[in-house]
Amino acid sequence: MVIRRIGMFLALCLVAGCGAGSAPQYATETSNVPEVTKPAGTTVTDSDTTVLTTSTTSTTTSTTSTTTSTTIPPTTTTVLDTMCIKLTQCQYANLVGVDFSRLQLDYTDFSVATMTGANFTGTNLTQSLLIRADLSNANFLRANLTNANLTAALMSGANLEGANLTGTILCDVDLKTVVGLTDAQLAKAKKFKTKGKVYCP
Repeated sequence: MVIRRIGMFLALCLVAGCGAGSAPQYATETSNVPEVTKPAGTTVTDSDTTVLTTSTTSTTTSTTSTTTSTTIPPTTTTVLDTMCIKLTQCQYANLVGVDFSRLQLDYTDFSVATMTGANFTGTNLTQSLLIRADLSNANFLRANLTNANLTAALMSGANLEGANLTGTILCDVDLKTVVGLTDAQLAKAKKFKTKGKVYCP
């Protein structure tokens, strides 16, 4: 029974073309597969693997920064030369509006210094040099100006009320607009200019 079935199987194989005889036919059938046409611009390797090139479009975002310029107005604050007091050498110094009240400033050289509106209330200015200094609107209330030299000083609006002017040189000083000046004070001054010519060093 088994032998008969094997025989029938072999007979069918011979009729149908099974086994080694079917290999050429299989190769022919598989060769009829339509060839894939590769588009231009693709890269083909030896193993017929198509490499697809992906182009990445990078989008550049440009940020426009707006710069706001602020105009700073020029400062009106000036640097004062108050450190010159320690050296008693304040020639050409900027001492506008400085409060010198009740300080010991004897023998200090303030020649050609700018001291507009400075406060010298009760200040000791004995033997100090204020030659050609700008003392406009300065306050010398009860100041000690003994033997101080104020030759050609600008004293418009200055207050000399109660100031000690003993031996003070007031040569070429316009005293017309000075406040608080008395004849008794002028009598003690060493030199001062009046309507007539007075000798000035």
